Amino acid sequence: MSENQSLFINRELSWLRFNSRVLAQCDKDIPLLEKLKFLAIYTTNLDEFYMIRIAGLKQLFAAGVVTSGNDGMSPLDQLRDIRKYLQEEQNVVEAHYKDTKNALAKEGLFIKNYDELSDELKAKCDEYFFSNILPVIVPIAVDATHPFPHLNNLSFSLAVKLADIEHTEILKYGMIRISRVLPRFTQPSENVYVPIETIVHRHAEEIFPGYKLISSCAFRVTRNADIVIEEEEADDFMMILEQGLK
Repeated sequence: MSENQSLFINRELSWLRFNSRVLAQCDKDIPLLEKLKFLAIYTTNLDEFYMIRIAGLKQLFAAGVVTSGNDGMSPLDQLRDIRKYLQEEQNVVEAHYKDTKNALAKEGLFIKNYDELSDELKAKCDEYFFSNILPVIVPIAVDATHPFPHLNNLSFSLAVKLADIEHTEILKYGMIRISRVLPRFTQPSENVYVPIETIVHRHAEEIFPGYKLISSCAFRVTRNADIVIEEEEADDFMMILEQGLK
């Protein structure tokens, strides 16, 4: 790196430090629900960062670009530094969430998995599953005859490992796509919130009849989302804007 290049701050790493300042709001003495809000803002910002900024860096790397800014860093160097930065910060995010969750519990507001509920609340979640979740989720088998499906951007799913009830040595893999029309949490009582994927996990064997659930893992997909503006569309937008100003 030349002397002049050392005077510049990388744009992508600078943005990450900005988002870290959003996360740092959780260190302040603010209401607990405000801390959850800042965690949500942080992660939403990160989604957009990956959809746009990371996507652009990957395209530059694929095109063989050596440097992409005045700081002299190559796209590959930036991707490596971003990965290292976020891996270290992920521990901070998880710690804030855990601390906030425990603090909310002391105030009588609980975030619980399905297995942690009382029988009464489990029954309410079961009812919610059959009336609201089951009609809109999509079970998908993944095997040699069913290749891994295309997943939409920001889609939320549950990967499952299953065993045939009659032949336990026969394993099957599948997915349960959880529609985005569903809330992230359901509320079986006034002060209890349950992550929806834990309810789906409980009923996976009913979604895949004839199989026993071995394990499951919730995951979310973030895809590249580069925006290409056609000149004709841009011209139309300018015409609408000019008409609105008259």
